Amino acid sequence: MKRILYGSIALVVVFIGLGFAYKNATDVTIRYYGGLAWHVPLALALVTVLALGIGLGFLAAVSRMVRLRRELGAVRKQVRHMEQEVANLRALPIKDVL
Repeated sequence: MKRILYGSIALVVVFIGLGFAYKNATDVTIRYYGGLAWHVPLALALVTVLALGIGLGFLAAVSRMVRLRRELGAVRKQVRHMEQEVANLRALPIKDVL
């Protein structure tokens, strides 16, 4: 049921995007420093910027995830060491206090 719902939502989004691209087929000029200019349809320019944003966001997320995984490995190693220390302390014989 979820697949049908997600598929239909994706299909609606694609049709809305195609309608947007059809209605905004005029060329725009994107100028940048150094005299660079790019003449493309508006929809292509927006999709390109969206893809760049998604890519940069993904790279930022991956770098954070790698750092957190490394941190998790260090913490797990510390927990194993502490568990071993507790097991060693429990194995010590208890002397009579009195």
